[in-house]
Amino acid sequence: MMFAYIVAVVSALALTSAYPTGAPSSTCVSMRPGHLADPQPLPAPYTISTPVNTMKAGDSIEVTISGNTPDDFFRGILLQARQGDNIVGKWTVKDDFSKLLDCGEPDNAVTHANSVDKTTVSYIWTAPEDFVGDVVFLVTIVKVYETFWVAIPSAPVTVLSHK
Repeated sequence: MMFAYIVAVVSALALTSAYPTGAPSSTCVSMRPGHLADPQPLPAPYTISTPVNTMKAGDSIEVTISGNTPDDFFRGILLQARQGDNIVGKWTVKDDFSKLLDCGEPDNAVTHANSVDKTTVSYIWTAPEDFVGDVVFLVTIVKVYETFWVAIPSAPVTVLSHK
């Protein structure tokens, strides 16, 4: 009887520590969802793609996250553009499944707005006007509560001076 009670309490805690309406800003640095499980090893069954690998400062680029097969759905994400450990740029959300998150600056990360199954999502990232260098898009993907991947990297995108 006591064992059943403990299992019920632990299960309730696990459910309440999940974030069905988006990652909190406390996850911005580590990009870990705070679930009571270890992340899956890379490579993940998801792809982060961009139409080009070079752009100009101040310009925008579409970033698409998709499962490699139809079975590779996901329910949660946290997406950032980084140069080293620095989060850079701003995002625009194009759907009702996602929302912007402030990770030290307004609109510099994207997270899910609900836990509906998704197989592909796309967002618009805008480089800062004064930024020059390489960025890597990092995404944490939650398939289900205990199955997630942390900071899956894209190929680098080089941002050139707009002058």
